[in-house]
Order: sequence, then structure tokens, then C-alpha cells
Amino acid sequence: MGIHYLKMRIGFDLRPFLREETGVGVYFKNLLFNLAKIDQTDEFFLFSSSWKDRFDPEKIPLFAKMDFLDLHYPVKAINFFWSRLGWPSLDFFFKTKLDLTHSPTPLPLPTDGKKIITVYDLFFLEFPELTNNEARQNFSRGIEDSVKNADGIVTISHFTEDQLIQRFLVDRGKIRVIYPGIDLGNWEQIERQDLERIKTNFELPSDFLLFVGAFEPRKNLPNLLKALRIVHDRYRKVPLVLVGRKGLDSENIQIDIRKLALDAWVKMLGYVDDTELKNVYRLASVFVFPSLWEGFGIPLLEAMASRLPIVTSRTSALPEIAQDAAVYTDPSDPEDIATKIIHVLKDRTLRDKLISAGEKRVKFFSWEKVAAEALNFYQSVMQG
Repeated sequence: MGIHYLKMRIGFDLRPFLREETGVGVYFKNLLFNLAKIDQTDEFFLFSSSWKDRFDPEKIPLFAKMDFLDLHYPVKAINFFWSRLGWPSLDFFFKTKLDLTHSPTPLPLPTDGKKIITVYDLFFLEFPELTNNEARQNFSRGIEDSVKNADGIVTISHFTEDQLIQRFLVDRGKIRVIYPGIDLGNWEQIERQDLERIKTNFELPSDFLLFVGAFEPRKNLPNLLKALRIVHDRYRKVPLVLVGRKGLDSENIQIDIRKLALDAWVKMLGYVDDTELKNVYRLASVFVFPSLWEGFGIPLLEAMASRLPIVTSRTSALPEIAQDAAVYTDPSDPEDIATKIIHVLKDRTLRDKLISAGEKRVKFFSWEKVAAEALNFYQSVMQG
């Protein structure tokens, strides 16, 4: 006898992709847009709130059955009431009873229905001194109760799943690993004139190392800069292009660039939108991602889709995701990072091997699969 499909009323918080999209926003935006493609049955209740920013209509996933709220309340006020008081509920805002909410963070969305949370990683517990205030204060305080009381937990790697089980003794059956995806079709559509335009607009060199990610302490950019200095001293002067939004480490990075006399060799592009980003990847020679800690690492997929050889850390979820498409390094050791970068730059055969492995590996990840697996998990939580 098959499982009967329960029609659901599902609540989401869209604020992670209200403005610039980083990991959390990318994951949730693509999850919702792909759910909208496959789910004509369930009702979706989409919440956003900000004092000054309004939601771009193009960013709203068009579900067959949906209600969208965009309130003029400060983000910090909503976060405070939800994290400290668990009030007011999404049911209250939408004036209806929800069956289930899926939170984009480790803290649940208040509801009278079932609650699913998302835990990308436990970096804020492992390295609190390198974490922003909101994650350190709100997530660290609430995570234990959240994982205990949630009806379901989504993680984005088996690495994070194992961490949750070890640290909080969570029942594995309560957790579902749903890897992020990538729209390969979009990443394969590269026009030569676009490449030339981006190269000219951003004043990019013909041959460069590329890093993509927020300028946060966990991304380990100070050690990457030290490694670059070693590459220049021992091998050749290759430029480094840094792409990402400003973060806690932005000022330190600029200080380090000056200290290491790399001003002429490091280019900080800041945040780059998807259309231009794929062209920047295609212009690079090697992708370098020496992050201290990642629950997944979406830039690895982008690099694989762009046919780039990868140098990344042998820590956290990174080896699980890249597998044989990367050369691995100790992120705490600039000498080791430099050695691996030189190896990849020197060895054409190795580069070809990494590119080929990446082309195979990246086909495993798709946003359609993410949406189907999430919908399946919602059903199992409702019927559990």
C-alpha cells in the first residue's frame, strides 16, 4: 500500500535572498524556484520583512498556489522576537494555520505546525571568535533546543549530519542530507564576446588564480595571500582575483596585501552577479578555495562547471563534495597551499585530470533533485 500524499500549507522565510545572495540565499532561492516548477498541489506562504528594502518581484518564486507578505518591519526586530520569544508565528502573520515551516537557518520559524530547520554547518560553535555577532549570539544560544525540538533537520552534507549526531545525539532518522545543486545549462552558455567584455570591464589578466566567497575569517584569505607571496618568490608572479561581498576580514585582507607587497597582483572585485560571475570563472586558470570550514562549498560546483582545476582544503565537507576533482591542502599552512598551487600550475596533465573529474562530479548535483528531495522530506515529516 503506497503512502497517501498529504496536501500541505508550507511557510518559508525569503529574507536570505532579499539582497545580495550568498550561500544560504542561493540555496533557498533555488530550492523555492524549483519547488514552484514541480509542485502544483501544495499552498506556499512566503514571508519577507525589512524596514527599507523591498522584495524584487523577479525574485519571488511563482507557485501555483501562494500567498506573499512583504512587511515594513526591521529585520533585526523580527529576528529578535523569533529567536528570543518564538513569537509572533507565521500563522499569525498569514492569518491561517500552516502545516509546516522550513526555516533557512538553524532556528525554527514559529508556527503551530511542524518545524523543519536547516543546518549548513556548525562553524559558529567550532570557531565562535571567527563568526559574526548574529550567528554567535542567536544560533549558538538556540541551536541545542532547535535540533532537539525540530520535527526535521535538513543538512547540506554528511559531514554536518555527522557533526550534529556527535554533538547533540540527534536521531539520524530526523535528518535529511540534501546537497545544493547547480544549473549546468546556465553555466555552459558562454559567449566569446561576453568573456572579452568582462575581461575588459574588470581589467582582468590573461592568467590568474581565482577565489570566490565572502571576505570572512573562515575563508582563510590571509593564509591564501601568504601562499601567493611564496608562489611569487619560488615559481612565478601569477595574479589573484578575489570575488565576494565585504565581510569581517575585508580590512585585514587589504592590510595584508600591502604588507606582502602584493598590491599590483591582487584584484578585489567585490560582489559579482551570476551572469558576470560565470564569465570570471571561465577566464581563470586555477580555482583556489582554502576555506577553514564549509558545510558544503557551492563555489566548488561553479568551478567544476567552469572546467577549472581546484585547490581546496582537506577539512570539513570539502573533500566530500569535490572528491577527485581537487588537490587538497592544509588550510593552516601557507607553505602547503603554495606548494599545491605551484603543482597545479606546473602540471598540465594534472590540470586536465582535475578538469575531467570535475565535469563528471558536477553532474551529480541539480536544483531539480534538491526540490524533489525536499518535497519528499516534507511529506515524511508530515506523516511521521
